[in-house]
Amino acid sequence: MQRSAKKRVCEEAKRTPLLTSSSLLLLFSFLALNTIAQVPPVLTRDAFVRIVLENHPMARQAALRPELGEATVRSARGGFDPMATAAYDEKQLDDKNYFQLFDAGLKVPTWYGVELFAGYQENSGDLLDPQNSTPADGLLKVGGQVSIGQGLFIDQRRATLRKSQAYLRATRAEQEQMLNDLLLQALHDHTDWVAAYRALEVANTAVGLTEIRFDAVRGSWRGGDRPAIDTLEAFLQLQDRRMRQQQASLNFRNASLRLSNHLWNAAQQPLELQPSVVPEPGDLRSPETYELADTAINSALTNHPLLTQASARIDQLEVDRRLRAELLKPDLDLKYQWLGDGGALSNEQGTTLLGQGYRFGVGFQMPLFLRRERGELAIAKLRLTDANLGLDRDRLRIRNRINERLNDINTFAAQVRLGAEMVVNNERLLAGENQRFSVGESSLFLVNAREVPLIDTRIRQVELEARLRKAYFSLDHEAGTLWRAWRR
Repeated sequence: MQRSAKKRVCEEAKRTPLLTSSSLLLLFSFLALNTIAQVPPVLTRDAFVRIVLENHPMARQAALRPELGEATVRSARGGFDPMATAAYDEKQLDDKNYFQLFDAGLKVPTWYGVELFAGYQENSGDLLDPQNSTPADGLLKVGGQVSIGQGLFIDQRRATLRKSQAYLRATRAEQEQMLNDLLLQALHDHTDWVAAYRALEVANTAVGLTEIRFDAVRGSWRGGDRPAIDTLEAFLQLQDRRMRQQQASLNFRNASLRLSNHLWNAAQQPLELQPSVVPEPGDLRSPETYELADTAINSALTNHPLLTQASARIDQLEVDRRLRAELLKPDLDLKYQWLGDGGALSNEQGTTLLGQGYRFGVGFQMPLFLRRERGELAIAKLRLTDANLGLDRDRLRIRNRINERLNDINTFAAQVRLGAEMVVNNERLLAGENQRFSVGESSLFLVNAREVPLIDTRIRQVELEARLRKAYFSLDHEAGTLWRAWRR
């Protein structure tokens, strides 16, 4: 009986699975379509950059940097938060009420180093220390404490806030630099992908023309107009073009894989670039104008993210230097409180809120040799000098890199113009040779000799256009402005 019951349970479970194979297939199909559908069939540069900036993990990491800086500033501002205090202490022993001490108040630190205080104190007991005596209704006190020596112009709280504000500027610049680096690599890979597609189109066109020529030569051979050797030569030309086509197809597939590294969806899943997705060939064109050298350099020296980070680091070191210099001063603290009877809170006759007394104190201390303080100040100065030297080096490096990219643009632009003329001239030579071949005044060898340079110059022209396009991206990257062109 038990065995038959178990058998029925197993059969019932098989008939009602949690997920059937068809359900799993539909689920996986939906997930696959979800990752594919978000890539448009014609992936333009604008659409590609939008996907990268919205979903790429590095772009999301970059967005965390300012949040980290803002949280640091918020934490530093906490050093100036008002603080409520309260303390109660009681002692009972051998049926004696030694003392009952209660002290509560509110401390308010201020930016200028003055700490304000207001509080209420009520003490009682049979063996109370006389200096802790308070009126029957308690003691009111209002006053403050100020450091007129060390800490008058800057202290640890103010230094922490200043350094956190500089760190916030550094995190915003770090976000910009991360986006600059991300977009440079992404746009270079996209340009390579478009160039590989254009080169594949050239190879496909060459194969198509060679197939037509091969069929024509073979037809002429069958009609007795051409020798059989011409068909072999035409076939060898076709094999050469197909080999070039295979290599161009391989380059395009590999470029597609590299491009896929930058494609993610909103759920942080990698998107698949399907073979049917093609680029916009016009994305390989370069802008006709660009920033002049002086304009690009001045903009970079003012707003470059790397220089902003270095400047923020120098600001932090300057705050640290000021703080270390402040520590050379002696500790000299003044404390004053107005005292009043707590009965004034209930309008008790003969009591005043404040003015019935006061409490005043002075504190002083100072190391005799100040060796630690002087050593830390020397370290702070050396670090500041080192950072300033590094900033000067970075400025020179950025200036030279911008000039390098401008040289690249000028040279590549001239090569693109020259390459376009070479393509036109090779097309003319091939057209003339084809005309001579059609009337029997030329040979396949000469036609091939004209066609191979044309194919090579067309592919080289695509490569030159890609290098020029990438040089423009590199110029914006070196100037630190690449991300701004795509900011929405």
